[in-house]
Formats: sequence, structure tokens, C-alpha cells
Amino acid sequence: MRMFMAPLMALSLTGCSFVSAWESHTGPSEMTYAEGRLAACPDRPNCVSTQGSTPDHAIVPFTYAKPFFEAAIALQQELEKHPRAKLVKVDGPYFHFEFRSPVLRAIDDVEFIFDEQTKTLQFRSGSRFGYSDWNENRKRMEAIRNDILGKI
Repeated sequence: MRMFMAPLMALSLTGCSFVSAWESHTGPSEMTYAEGRLAACPDRPNCVSTQGSTPDHAIVPFTYAKPFFEAAIALQQELEKHPRAKLVKVDGPYFHFEFRSPVLRAIDDVEFIFDEQTKTLQFRSGSRFGYSDWNENRKRMEAIRNDILGKI
């Protein structure tokens, strides 16, 4: 029985290290906006952005009809219904949410910028970890588009 304990102990310690590294991997430091621009997507297929410059990353922005304040509240209320979404930061027209995957607890960062002049909601949704996300960020943003349709 002791013969099995050492490998199991080593495996559990390795697993703890992996989870710790996973949790702290490339935090939201990449998430920035300046002058109405979001950070560019990395050269990986796990990010979409309304300001993306390649077909793999580009996605159409949302439009809204309500005044900024009402649209912002509606967006926040709708995203708070998602069980794995967490509001991280609000700075004027900028909103940053984190979405956690249910199994590996990986974090995707979702950012929004309201452009009151054009009545568009620019956004970026990207995975912090890994290479491909099997289009999960794109699917999420299209689902959010359908959820908030007519509410903002």
C-alpha cells in the first residue's frame, strides 16, 4: 500500500500546482482600452473582436437604441443572469466581465465599450489560456446578441 502513496502524493501536488498556474495564467493585463479601442486579439483562434482585423477574429458589433445609461444597465442585468459570468470592472462606457468554463474553470475575458455617437457596442471576447477554443467565444457573443436583442 505504501508503494502507491508516493506516486499519488506526487500526482496530487502536481495537480495543485497545475490548478494554481492555471488560475494565475495571463490575467486581464492584456485587457486594455484606449480612445475607444480594445486590445487586439492575439495570433490564436481563441478570440473574437468587433475591432478584429482578420476574418478569424472579426465579428459584427451590437447596436443599441436606448440611451447609454439604460443600455448599460440592461447589458449588465442580462449578463448577471449567466451563472459563470462575473463583472470585474466598469469604467464609464467600458465593461469587463470574466466567464469561467464549467469543467477546467478556465477564464475568458469579455469586454464591452459603448460608443454613444454611433450607437454601437464594441466588444472583445478572448480566452486567457490555450490555443483554440472551438469557437466558444464567438458562440457566446452571438448568444449574448440574441439575449439582449431589443433590451438595449
